[in-house]
Amino acid sequence: MNYKNQILKKIAQNREVVGIIGLGYVGLPLAVNFAGSGVKVFGFEQFAERVNKINRGENYISDVADKSLQEVVLDNKTLIATSDYSKISECDAIIICVPTPLDRFHKPDMSYIESACIETGKNIKPGTFICLESTTYPTTTEDFMLPLISEATKSNPFFNETVIPNEAERSEGSHNTGTDPNLPPTGGLRGATPFWLAYSPERVDPGNKNYHTRNTPKVLGALTPEGLEIGQALYKKAVDTIHPVSSPRVAEMVKILENTYRLVNISLINELALLAGKMDINIWEVIEAAKTKPFGFEAFYPGPGVGGHCIPLDPFYLEHIAKRYNFDLSMIHAAGHINMRMPHYMYIKIAAALNRQQKAVSGSTILFLGVAFKPDINDERESPALRIMDILFFKDGKVTYHDPYIPEVQTNEGNTFYSLDLDEETIKNADCVVLTTNHSVFDIKKIQKHARLIVDLRNMIKEADDKVYKL
Repeated sequence: MNYKNQILKKIAQNREVVGIIGLGYVGLPLAVNFAGSGVKVFGFEQFAERVNKINRGENYISDVADKSLQEVVLDNKTLIATSDYSKISECDAIIICVPTPLDRFHKPDMSYIESACIETGKNIKPGTFICLESTTYPTTTEDFMLPLISEATKSNPFFNETVIPNEAERSEGSHNTGTDPNLPPTGGLRGATPFWLAYSPERVDPGNKNYHTRNTPKVLGALTPEGLEIGQALYKKAVDTIHPVSSPRVAEMVKILENTYRLVNISLINELALLAGKMDINIWEVIEAAKTKPFGFEAFYPGPGVGGHCIPLDPFYLEHIAKRYNFDLSMIHAAGHINMRMPHYMYIKIAAALNRQQKAVSGSTILFLGVAFKPDINDERESPALRIMDILFFKDGKVTYHDPYIPEVQTNEGNTFYSLDLDEETIKNADCVVLTTNHSVFDIKKIQKHARLIVDLRNMIKEADDKVYKL
């Protein structure tokens, strides 16, 4: 039996072992889905606190049901979290779900992917299926991951020598040059790598009540037809619908397109909102009227900026690879910088509102309601609220916040804040209340009754008055 048939037989019999590197917002829900279908899963995580929590059945991701995690960890024992990367050798498939942040120069930080690839290459057994889900730029899978993993296999005891294939060789499919054609490749390879490599962009929308990992269609592209076939068979255990594409770089571009589409449109409406404010036009009324058109228009809404792990980062990842092709992404570049400037414009709006009440930012107490980047979640990654807080703190404002989902935050500049109780006294003591996240639990009538001044950046108060300033 050749290796392809062997792994497909394992998948058909539910005997495959899946390793997931990174147990955050993407990796943990995926791990629970695989484990819930009876597949044995190793979850690899560098943070010991997360490993211990998972193995105790304690959940820290809001999109994962506590009961679902406890069932697979404590009852069925199909999910085990570990920091021991040598257990990769026990896995038939490795799925990489690690962060891909920007560095301080707004360049892609590929260090997490690099580390995951090296650990994978050092420990995999021949014939392993490997798939990246992290947000990245097109060509990452073949030009960045493939050489890294192949080089790392040189120190892997399962392999003696690895020859990185070229495009023509890859297209020929799997070919074993070992002494026994029925065993996985263990010697020098020509015509195929000793593993299958693919890319499948994560499509996680934290807090979405309708779409989650299981029912969100999954795009998948692999370097070889065999890898695509294996990947589809595997992912069907965790995701209902798989949409195959011709290559990893197509799948990588899909992710960039999805999020850049949103960035460009949100940046457009943010810029129009700033202009509308100067012209004394209610942009929210404009959007509601435009929505009555039954074709050719999709509503996007203004705010203090976009947050989360994908939309604020994707344009910089795309610009990174575009430069290699001597291509100027002028529209995307402009949209990215409009979004980056929004927190500064929001600072100006807050300062102007305080000025109208004969107060300066310096010495004023400013209470932010919500630091999550979207409503009803406990995720503050890239939240524009944190950037506005940093600006006001630098201007000697007395910055405070309340968020029922996030008890403590550290801003981009390293400032640490703790959530206050949202009682009548807290609201009254603030010189300005800033509505930055439209959590559904906020009692807007109570806030409006007791606040001295409100800057509403999320249209939570429909009608402005002398003490309510809207974006």
